[in-house]
Amino acid sequence: MGATPESLSEKLDTLYSSTWQLLRNQAVDNIFKATPLFYWLYSKNRVRRETGGRWIGAQLLYGKNTSVKSIGIGGALDIINDEIVTTAKYDWKWLACNVVRYFGEDNMNSGKSALMNLVNAKLKTAELSMIDKMETMAWAAAPGADDFNSIVGTGNSQCILKASFTSDVLGGIDAATNTWWQNQYKDCTATAGDTIAELKNGLNNLYNTTSVGNDHPDIIMGYQLFYEWYENWVLQPILRVYDTKLGDVGFEGLKYKGAVLTFSPTAVDAKVAMLNSRYLEMVIDTNADFFMTQWKPIPNQLDRVAQIVLQGNVITTNRRMQGLLGTPAGASLPVS
Repeated sequence: MGATPESLSEKLDTLYSSTWQLLRNQAVDNIFKATPLFYWLYSKNRVRRETGGRWIGAQLLYGKNTSVKSIGIGGALDIINDEIVTTAKYDWKWLACNVVRYFGEDNMNSGKSALMNLVNAKLKTAELSMIDKMETMAWAAAPGADDFNSIVGTGNSQCILKASFTSDVLGGIDAATNTWWQNQYKDCTATAGDTIAELKNGLNNLYNTTSVGNDHPDIIMGYQLFYEWYENWVLQPILRVYDTKLGDVGFEGLKYKGAVLTFSPTAVDAKVAMLNSRYLEMVIDTNADFFMTQWKPIPNQLDRVAQIVLQGNVITTNRRMQGLLGTPAGASLPVS
């Protein structure tokens, strides 16, 4: 006597769930090594996990201790209670992916080998789809209300780097009135930077402005044409120094001072991000860390669905140590 539809569904529920649990660590590793941005955060231990909470809190140092002064023998210090710390409050966001099982498809692939191939293919597709969505959100010019914060944007208050702060409340802090919460910005757009020299000077100036002593940006990410412009026109072949850390995992990367210069295919055109990973994090809730939900029947159908869920967000704890370079649009980059 063959298995009943109910017992087959139960067995397949367990098979999919247990297979995902076996593959999950590998899938998460693949997700964080699939793109330069998330690989860089992962390699710098900037993927942080915490449990619960209504929002993601980040303690920010924004002031100075004004009691510091030079004194003579018997001199006194002023008793001053400076307000030097505040908290940025970032919303949790949820990224979810359906894994759908069709009754007829399960039944036609009920042989052990065919079924395992089907399971692995569906879970791999879910992994790749989540990679694609995470990278798209990271470089969205105007993220959707339910999206993670993006690195560079022009639209709303979910963008870590911006060129204008007239309407900008990131992490609950208004950057228009709290200028210490503004990222550095250098304008080298078509009107201001129509020669290679001006763009090179802009890159140098922004790097130096965003650096404090040995605390400086460690990765510069832009759009593909900017990377190619830098590679072809700024650096002579004999001067090119490639970054081996990125190269070891298959990404293109050039050394620029103390940073790596690379690109993302989805990066915003005409915008180059200068990032200090000390103050940039991907925060994940341990209760929804690429976990699979229970399988649920789809109403009025023979089919079933489960979700793989990630709860988290991309945040910064020091915005002024991040920089944004405005450049000519890719097709307008100077060649001489």
